[in-house]
Amino acid sequence: MTQLLDRLELPNDLKTLSTEELTLLSSELRERLIDVCQTCGGHLASNLGVVELSVVLHTLFDSPADKFVWDTSHQTYVHKMLTGRLNQMHTIRQKEGLSGFAKISESAHDCFGAGHASTALSAAVGMAHARDRLKEPHSVVSIIGDASLSGGMCFEALNNLDHLSGNFICILNDNNMAISKPVGQMAAYMTRIRTSSLYDQAKEQFEKLMTKIPHIGEPLRRRIEKAVDHFRDIILDTKAGVIFEEFGFKYLGPIDGHDIPTVMAALKYAKQYPKPILVHIITQKGKGLPEAEEDPIYYHGVAPKKAPTSPASDQPKPKTYSQTFGDHMSHICDTDPSVMVITPAMTEGSGLVSFSKRHPDQFIDVGIAEEHAVTYAAGLAQSGIKPVLSIYSTFLQRGYDQLIHDVCLQNLPVIFALDRSGFAGEDGATHHGVFDMAFMLPIPNLQILAPKDGVELNWMLDYALQAKSPISIRFPKGPVQDRASSSRPTTFDLNAERLVDSEADQLDVLLIGIGSMAWVCADAASVLSGLNITCSVVNLRSIKPLDHAGLSPLISKSRHVIVIEEGVGIGGVFSYLRSEFNSEARPSWHSMAIADQFFHQASVSELREQAGLTANAIIQKVQSLSFQPLKMGEVNTPAS
Repeated sequence: MTQLLDRLELPNDLKTLSTEELTLLSSELRERLIDVCQTCGGHLASNLGVVELSVVLHTLFDSPADKFVWDTSHQTYVHKMLTGRLNQMHTIRQKEGLSGFAKISESAHDCFGAGHASTALSAAVGMAHARDRLKEPHSVVSIIGDASLSGGMCFEALNNLDHLSGNFICILNDNNMAISKPVGQMAAYMTRIRTSSLYDQAKEQFEKLMTKIPHIGEPLRRRIEKAVDHFRDIILDTKAGVIFEEFGFKYLGPIDGHDIPTVMAALKYAKQYPKPILVHIITQKGKGLPEAEEDPIYYHGVAPKKAPTSPASDQPKPKTYSQTFGDHMSHICDTDPSVMVITPAMTEGSGLVSFSKRHPDQFIDVGIAEEHAVTYAAGLAQSGIKPVLSIYSTFLQRGYDQLIHDVCLQNLPVIFALDRSGFAGEDGATHHGVFDMAFMLPIPNLQILAPKDGVELNWMLDYALQAKSPISIRFPKGPVQDRASSSRPTTFDLNAERLVDSEADQLDVLLIGIGSMAWVCADAASVLSGLNITCSVVNLRSIKPLDHAGLSPLISKSRHVIVIEEGVGIGGVFSYLRSEFNSEARPSWHSMAIADQFFHQASVSELREQAGLTANAIIQKVQSLSFQPLKMGEVNTPAS
């Protein structure tokens, strides 16, 4: 039961609370966070780490007039609670509920949305520059994590601080932990600051200062006002943050990010500073939940806690595509020392934890640096290494120029293992990997593959490592579907697989399924056959190049061809197939793909339902078609 949280008018009432009450409120917020994440799932450890920071921000500043720009923004749950969304928190990450990230359309307090890292500093510098040009008085605060400093965008933003003429606050939330451990020279530099004696000395001096100020009956804000005058002497002019001062920041820190008076004093000083200032706070990811403090990686993102409804099954959980990928790469690297696996800070999400331990010399985490990851892989390939870049589809969007300019233009044999291709579920629009086929299809030299199951994924990895040109292998989030296939060959080839075949001279419908949609098409076909609709299903495992020899006879004898893809329809596989088989006059072509809109958070199954990418949707589509025989040379009906 909460004593404060549910009776306060937030965020305005925060300004009336004492230190003790703010501390109590922080404890209550942690309890609510744990409850919400156990119910709905979500980013638990990162949000537990910013409770005091979020409370102080909304106590000291006036949102939404003052602007808070959160990097990645997965740590905004407390911010949401404090800005009118407390009673909606149990809808977070669910269909038609709150987003798990900051979202402009959700609240005026979310001034900038994000789901990818290293964007906040750039956006905040732009907002501060606009404020200066418009001569407005509000504050702009960018909250970034230490791991985001591995992203090139942060340094590009730092290079433009000289455009600012007024106050600009960057809070560096240093918890020594992103999703994976931060890597690289910047991480090493941050560790030297964090572990220096300056932090403990400043913490001790500030605690002594606060005890000397009478506080009986005195509001926290007055005590902070008195402390601010002394704050500079204690902590401001340390030499720890030299690199930030070289970029144009005044550096303040490092300070204890869980001590409310200290954070309040630091941000009070920063608020009145007339130029860019960086406040370096030290926090603990998972703070307040012992198991999350012990293992912040595991508790970075948690699934809903489900009540037991039946006795525990002895059946093992099906492997995910990510786990299948990681296991097979381990198998490959057991005998091939020329292979290197690269990830941009997604060791856990991409199923590479075991691989990284088993083959540490063949694994590199480049940090949150997707553009660098692509060109780094190109450099490896040019020098005789076989690079496999394990990357989420949505994150490869950041390396698009490098994909074209550095890999494909030079025809370098880089393998792109695109995890989370298709809908990514509760993480929402920022994480859905629905654009990769459309943005990859126009690129020369690039081969695009899509396995329907784990067996094909392994085959494709083996095949790709023998190829001499770039290859993309896209696979979805979730468990593999290793069903038996009557047409499965003993050795793999790239020919289009007839997953459901018919010997009829004329087909009513030919269903062409791409990757995750192949088995959905097969399920639809099993129903359609009972409705006396002659149907074949093709698993188009090689999207580019196409198996013209295998596809042409099937297309030519079909009344209707339906292309089903878990990707955007504009510029996708349907458009490519139509252009490649334009001379085939007989069939009527139809597309079932993701519409021209952004889809928000929901489960993968709910999202496929919304997008019309289910077996039932295919059946309904087929039942709506005409099956009058087409005459040779007849003009095709318009594709829908």
